[in-house]
Amino acid sequence: MNQHLKLRSLLVVPALVALSVPSTAIASTSQPARPSLSAPAQAFKISQSFKPPSRGTAPPTAGGATRGESCLKGRKQLTSLVPQDRLGLTYSSNPTFHWFVPQSPARTAKFLVLGNDDSEVVYETNLALPSESGIVSFTLPGEAQPLEVGKQYHWYLVVGCSQTDQSANPSVEGWVERVSPEAQVLSQLEKATPATRVKIYADNGIWHEAITTLVTLRKTKPTDQTLIAGWNELMKSVGLGAIAPEPLLNASLSKK
Repeated sequence: MNQHLKLRSLLVVPALVALSVPSTAIASTSQPARPSLSAPAQAFKISQSFKPPSRGTAPPTAGGATRGESCLKGRKQLTSLVPQDRLGLTYSSNPTFHWFVPQSPARTAKFLVLGNDDSEVVYETNLALPSESGIVSFTLPGEAQPLEVGKQYHWYLVVGCSQTDQSANPSVEGWVERVSPEAQVLSQLEKATPATRVKIYADNGIWHEAITTLVTLRKTKPTDQTLIAGWNELMKSVGLGAIAPEPLLNASLSKK
């Protein structure tokens, strides 16, 4: 069967029928005040621009968001926080994914991770979305099938605007690949501070750990101007400067 037909069959009614989750699964969110991104550049002494890896590219089918007649509000569309080639490298068997989700009445989204040229569903779950717009995160749980080193996985996030009209459900897709760290990089990471680790990950093209480490730091110190400047720099370096001012929501996304 054509691989696109296989993928479509995964994302159609069965995927979105499951989008009905109990209201108790929707965790409360805390939206911090939007800090100013006007911190002087010299305040951030460690450059955190992302350097694309010299290996690995996403297959040509990977793309951005599909809008359609969706329920999403605002001028900014559903956006995955990934490099411009849509492929994020990771050292982890259970990486964390990040998205900007606009405000909408939709309260659920379907998350799929596919392997073996989209013929295998590696992981799927429902995510409970917050009511306000902002950046949300989700980590593959321990019970999920761990990502294997050297394999590329195709993932989808589909927002459940409608259970009857698929064209109204915006989605983003991308790819993730797990790689093994070099001994020299491991040695550097062991000695580094959390802020320095962001630079080490970014310098080595390891996207998922670079952004996740910086998100964790920013949630711990949301008004720290040095971290804000580093975040702004990292986002701009991968073409996501417009998303940089959006709040990091303390949303605990539920799984199926």
